[in-house]
Amino acid sequence: MNRVTLSLIILFFAAIVSAQTSVRGKITTTILNQDKKPVENATAELLRSKDSSLVKTALSDKAGLVEFERIPLGSYIIRTSLVNHEKQFSSVITISENQTTASAADVVLQPSATQLKTIEVTGRKPFIQRLGDRIVVNVENSVVNAGSSAFDVLERSPGILIDANDNLSMRGRSGVIIMIDGKPTPMSGADLVNYLRSLPSNAIERIDLITNPSSKYDAAGNAGIIDIRMKKDQRFGTNGSITAGYGQGVYPKANGGINFNHRNKKMNLFGGYNYAYRMNLNNLLLDRNFFTSSGEFTGKDEKNNYTKIPLDLHTLRIGADFFPSKKTVIGFVVNSNMNFIRPNNNNSSVVSDASKQPMFTFRTQTRSQNENKNAVANVNIKHTFDSTGKELTADIDMGYFGSDNDSRVATQYYKLDGTALQPDYILDGFQKGNLRLATAKADYVQPMKSKSRFEAGFKTSLVHADNDARFFDMSSGSPIDDENKTNHFYYDENINAAYTNFKKEYKKFDFQIGLRAENTNVKTKQVKGNITWDSSYTQLFPSAFFNYKLKEDQTLGVSVSRRIDRPNYSQLNPFLFLIDVTTYSTGNPALLPQFTWSYELNYTVKNINFTLGYSRTKNNQNIVITRFKDAFPNIPSDDNITVQIPVNLASSDYYGLTVAAPVRINKWWNMMNNANVFYNHFNGRLAGTTLDNGKAVVNLSSNHTFTFGKGWTSELFGNYNSGGQYGFMAMRPQWGVGAGVQKSLWKGKGQVRFNITDIFWTNLPRATITYNNYIEIWRAYRETRVANLSFTYRFGSNKVAQARRRTTASEEERQRAQ
Repeated sequence: MNRVTLSLIILFFAAIVSAQTSVRGKITTTILNQDKKPVENATAELLRSKDSSLVKTALSDKAGLVEFERIPLGSYIIRTSLVNHEKQFSSVITISENQTTASAADVVLQPSATQLKTIEVTGRKPFIQRLGDRIVVNVENSVVNAGSSAFDVLERSPGILIDANDNLSMRGRSGVIIMIDGKPTPMSGADLVNYLRSLPSNAIERIDLITNPSSKYDAAGNAGIIDIRMKKDQRFGTNGSITAGYGQGVYPKANGGINFNHRNKKMNLFGGYNYAYRMNLNNLLLDRNFFTSSGEFTGKDEKNNYTKIPLDLHTLRIGADFFPSKKTVIGFVVNSNMNFIRPNNNNSSVVSDASKQPMFTFRTQTRSQNENKNAVANVNIKHTFDSTGKELTADIDMGYFGSDNDSRVATQYYKLDGTALQPDYILDGFQKGNLRLATAKADYVQPMKSKSRFEAGFKTSLVHADNDARFFDMSSGSPIDDENKTNHFYYDENINAAYTNFKKEYKKFDFQIGLRAENTNVKTKQVKGNITWDSSYTQLFPSAFFNYKLKEDQTLGVSVSRRIDRPNYSQLNPFLFLIDVTTYSTGNPALLPQFTWSYELNYTVKNINFTLGYSRTKNNQNIVITRFKDAFPNIPSDDNITVQIPVNLASSDYYGLTVAAPVRINKWWNMMNNANVFYNHFNGRLAGTTLDNGKAVVNLSSNHTFTFGKGWTSELFGNYNSGGQYGFMAMRPQWGVGAGVQKSLWKGKGQVRFNITDIFWTNLPRATITYNNYIEIWRAYRETRVANLSFTYRFGSNKVAQARRRTTASEEERQRAQ
């Protein structure tokens, strides 16, 4: 592993040095109208002649002159455009070490009424792109991600970490908001993980990683936003795609789907259906050690949890946009998914005494039938008042999320000689939950003089959750109500928000300032004990962004924002879920929202981006595993019973440096390198243990794309994470390498892809959890190594039209409900 780590580091920094020291040249041309007079402010785009990827853009000056300076050596073409004129393409222009400057022939623009034959230009976006305010993961352009799930893609994305409890963090910070097409999904916890694991990558166009959103977004999300954009075709006529795939890890996986689009000048109808079957594995090995408050060892449990998780996911999406006039668009979209999950867990445990000698063993089998049925409908309107960009958009969302989970947990106890120690314990559980949400929002954009813009909007949301759990002790053969676990929980929430945002551009710099106000009202009721909670608070969330152009290829940026992370609805649910007889999982109705101030300094030179960040979070939300008696001191329990529960730590501090360096080695080899170095420091107290600790983390990733002739492309991906501190848990290092190959068929309409992820099966999490009276060491084996074969066929028209992208009203609510 040390050699692989060293190789990645050397490769990364060698690429940066190579990019900064290479010889560069200059290309010029002159743009004229049909009367051979200079044209000012025409757009010129410099494209690589091999794949037509965009290198640089420029505007012509008063003399019609266009200059592209400091261009890497190679061959290019220039694409020129102007309103009401036809696009023009130059012949191939080459600059080399022997000739670093070149002048293309004059470009003569023709009015659009003259129909000219143009060159068909195609380009392929890289797997990872660094844009101004986000990192874009182009899923559909990645060979390695073919046949994977959304969960797998995120696990391989730069700066994304996933722990043993499947909790996501971005650049070392928890509190990530996950959106689908700009709409926060209300799922959380296991429901969200199961959805992401069963969502096939072939249904995804791209994933946006937004680290510091503006005031226009909901104030939720300490770490930022992960926005999963589903495929939506942009072509006139009827077109679509059909996909099918098979994967084999330890267990098989399969997926298939169809997406369609019909578009004309008055309407755009789109939709799709995708199905995925996945047999997932989670083999968790646990070594739990128990101590007195003075540090004296009292005993240990060693566990082997082997879980097979077969799941079926059906995802349906249908919508339409109508264009009653050139200035107005009215649309609707319905997203629905049904997943059926049947976890099958076998747990073997050995219980040892204070002298580390085994005393007895027990085995637990958990069989579950879980059904989740979710649907969200959105109606939206967008009206553009004039050509300046003044517009009004409005959205209304209605959503339903339902779950029905039945389970049986059966435990047998054995002496060391294999004979029965005590009667079996059998627990049946029946859990039903539903969540309904209704949201409405409106956004207004007012362009102003001198390249400035004013934005304002409001949003209101209503959420009602009803969760009913009933548990019965079946050990005697007859059901006996387990009053300690049976419960009924209601949750009602209303959030009202308004924001303003102002942007201004100057020749050398631009800035943006915004302010968002959010009023939150929460009511909960726990039937057991008739416990109610009523809370209301109003908070302000300012944000500011400033960018200064030092040189043509150098930009400096500064940003600051305040954000909130409200608990997910499931995290507030007080139900006790039995994993085995010594392991529980529960929510925390007293969990408070966390507040974060986030600061970033951003520097871009050529194509390399550096981001230096700091954030401080109060009431840091952290999911912990601790002894049951420490979390619930008023409930009698044995010393070796543990519970997984979300808690608030006092605070946390984050310091981080991120480097994104795209490098073009030559005409057929592109590289995208990412380095994320950060330090998290946590402060808090739990289980008699004071937490005042942190750890530096190095996270490296490198993605290589190779383009060959005759439709062949391939990809090589590697990542390394040195481990880090997350509350009371310290992660161990892990790394992985993946590769894939793709062949285009039938003039690009068909694609066959084959890939293997985590080839050496090394990208597996390991960690140690430490308290004064409890230490747990764990490691997990998962389906990270999978061989996938997939096929895609695209049919229909290829005439491209501009499709709109939008966010809807229920962004944060949908995230927290899952």
